[in-house]
Amino acid sequence: MTNPTKPASGGPKKNQPRKAGQRPAGSTASTGPARSAAARAQSKKIVNKRQTPWGLIIATVLIVALAVGVIGYAVSQNRKKADERNPDKIAGIVHKTFTGGDHKPGPISYPESPPMGGPHSQVWADCDGTVYPDPIASENAVHGLEHGAVWITYKPGLPAEQLDVLTKLTAGKPYTMLSPYPELKSNVTLQSWGYQLSVDSATDKRVERFINALRQNQTNTPELGASCSNPVFKTNPSTPGKPADS
Repeated sequence: MTNPTKPASGGPKKNQPRKAGQRPAGSTASTGPARSAAARAQSKKIVNKRQTPWGLIIATVLIVALAVGVIGYAVSQNRKKADERNPDKIAGIVHKTFTGGDHKPGPISYPESPPMGGPHSQVWADCDGTVYPDPIASENAVHGLEHGAVWITYKPGLPAEQLDVLTKLTAGKPYTMLSPYPELKSNVTLQSWGYQLSVDSATDKRVERFINALRQNQTNTPELGASCSNPVFKTNPSTPGKPADS
């Protein structure tokens, strides 16, 4: 005879308490080492996603370096051009300040030889690319300087090849004139208003630099833009000591 209060052997066991640490039936156990491996794998994925983009960084650095180089070169070239246009950067050049518009008749005594500014005749020498075979009066030449011309003078007897160089720099070039100058100390001198340069050779690089920097220079020409043409003077030029006054 069975005890009605005791379940039969093998029957379902209900509401039996679990022991400490025991997992419910059907649950999947996960060990400590397995969980650590999964965590490491996940961390590796995150690290891989956050790797430093060295290719992009290098490309950016190269682009910046190239830009700096280009800008630096441009600045250097601009500075070089500015120096080329600055007469005060020409080695050996002499600079003196003169007041323009001081017209005086007759011969004038100048402290410089050839003169490079100061009082002068009211008649200017034709300086429209004119090559004078003989010396002209300084008083007329200085008036041409006041208009922005460059007056190239050379020692009589200068070798033909050097005279040819000066002639090519002058002939047909507006605001330029060329003439021999007696008792010149150097072989060639160049004058503009307030500036003078003496050189031993017509092929000296400073010759063309002087012309380019000071012909019609906007800062030192008293009568910038005034005409350099004077056909009457060109046909009948003055001579030293006898300036044309009318």
